[in-house]
Amino acid sequence: MIQGFRKLFKSKIGLALVLAFVGLIALAFASADITGFGFGGVAGTERAAKVGDETITTGDLRQTVAGAYDAARQERPDLTMQEFVATGGVDAVLDQMIERAALYDFGRQNGVRIGDALVGSELTRIGVFRGPDGNFSEQAYRQALVQQGISEAILRADIEGGLVARVILEASTFGGDTPALLARRYAMLLTERREGAIALLPSAAFAGTKPISDATLQDYLGANRERYLLPERRTIRYAVIDSGNVVDVTATPAEIAAQYRQDAVLYEGSELRNLSQLVLPTEAAAQAVLKSVDGGASLDAAAKNAGLSTAQLTRQSREALAAATTEAVAQAAFATAKGELAGPIRGPLGWYVLRVDSIESKPARSLAQVRAELAETVTAQKRRDALADLAARAEEQLVGGASLAEVARSLDVPIRTTGLVLENGSAFGSDEAPLAQIARIAPAAFAMDEDSDPQIAAGEDGTSYVLYAPGEIRRSAPPEFADLRSRLVADYRLEQGEKLARSAADRVIAAVTRGASLGEALRMLETKVPPPETVALSRQQLVSSGQSVPPPLALMFTMAKGAPKKITAPGNQGWYVVALNEIETRDIEAGNPLLAQMQQELTRLRREEYAQQLGRAIMLQTSIRRSDSAIGAVRTQLVGQN
Repeated sequence: MIQGFRKLFKSKIGLALVLAFVGLIALAFASADITGFGFGGVAGTERAAKVGDETITTGDLRQTVAGAYDAARQERPDLTMQEFVATGGVDAVLDQMIERAALYDFGRQNGVRIGDALVGSELTRIGVFRGPDGNFSEQAYRQALVQQGISEAILRADIEGGLVARVILEASTFGGDTPALLARRYAMLLTERREGAIALLPSAAFAGTKPISDATLQDYLGANRERYLLPERRTIRYAVIDSGNVVDVTATPAEIAAQYRQDAVLYEGSELRNLSQLVLPTEAAAQAVLKSVDGGASLDAAAKNAGLSTAQLTRQSREALAAATTEAVAQAAFATAKGELAGPIRGPLGWYVLRVDSIESKPARSLAQVRAELAETVTAQKRRDALADLAARAEEQLVGGASLAEVARSLDVPIRTTGLVLENGSAFGSDEAPLAQIARIAPAAFAMDEDSDPQIAAGEDGTSYVLYAPGEIRRSAPPEFADLRSRLVADYRLEQGEKLARSAADRVIAAVTRGASLGEALRMLETKVPPPETVALSRQQLVSSGQSVPPPLALMFTMAKGAPKKITAPGNQGWYVVALNEIETRDIEAGNPLLAQMQQELTRLRREEYAQQLGRAIMLQTSIRRSDSAIGAVRTQLVGQN
């Protein structure tokens, strides 16, 4: 609670609670705006975890981790899947999925049921399923499902699980209102004002200038070796096979004709229609709209009078419209002339009325008309196939024990060598972004030994292959002592100065405790240090900046008056001494908006804690079995993704 109070007015509901309140897939649609959520890939039916009667498959886990990773990349675009997995991303996501599955299992066993109508209502609240007019759009809904490669049944089941969890957890928050007196006490803390002084005793002031022997520095380096390690660096020997290695590739007339037959559907005549669609709950309501239109009103005006609005369906083919609605709706829409109305026809969401706004007809194209286009397509494909054949031949040679030089010679490609690079492919000592080809092969090259066999990988652009092998390898180690000596001297002196600064801080605290001011205590020191800085601000000012609170200030707002304290400065930079002189707490008058704001925030935090406690209790009574091998396989597969 105190942690939440310190982050007052900025805190958010924990991710686990959010995932428990809504469906995972629906959350992804709503928060990630459906782009790049990562559904798809190889389906996994193996069991990653069994939660009561509910099963979490490896496919479920892989897809949800992919969604969490894409969401994390919105904050850190440079985040790799390897980093995400290495920092516990899979475990965190699985824990959330298990908690949600436990809630769903508990709800089902205790009679919580969610109807189709409520699930449908939740669907309409997901922003990505809305059209330009802000209302639910079936076209947007169907396109989203197709884009993400999931079925309507899966999405509905996921939302149902989220609603079950919501029913259970929201019930636990009843009675969580914060008493006004408690809110008043917390609000008074925000108005609390403190005055004091903060002094820094810098290590550099106590470091001294006496010469330091090499033996002392060598010992210091041995005790702090990890601090001075240079990362492992390598050169990479590589050769590139690309389209320049493929010659005399052209499309023959027979190949062009075969491609035309294969893609015949692309060259057939087609018709696309722009439609205005109105969906009504009953046939009677639909007939009333038609009657209004017959009376001279436009379809849009008639819809508005009925409290509805039309949805615009642009460039619809008959097949797409049938997939989004029904064959009957599509047949009626494509049998209607431009400017006319079709319907009402019964569809999946109600009774459909459609207006044909415009028609785009595309005539069929003959082989002669598309010959040049097809020749380019066939030639490009033959070039890709020929390049793949070269890569396969190179791989066969590598498997047979050929060296990188031998394979490169047989393909007539030059071998290049990078400068020293790091594991991400970037040049050692440079901030420039690595070349795409080098960045692609560098992690694998760093996993190889000096005598490892050469490898081959597809290039970043998809139109090349890279043969590679490690070159010079410089293992992680500190620099040469001579190159490091000046830095060792500075760091050693700073460390020794930090110890003396701590001792001086203790003497300053003792003097202030005896009655001296902080400034007077500093002047008693033999070493000259900067004067103290006077501080006077309220707790509300402290937390309202939106920035992290400096440790000395945070200490000043937790300590008692008249009891000075010290706190270390980061990086051996010295010690702060904090003296608190005055604490002023102001009363808050009734009606102050801060009281209501505080009561509302504390109530939210209390209810969140109640829900989390109930979730933990349900987890403890639920049978949970994890398959470490299946979970490990998911990690391996995710890390192996590009």
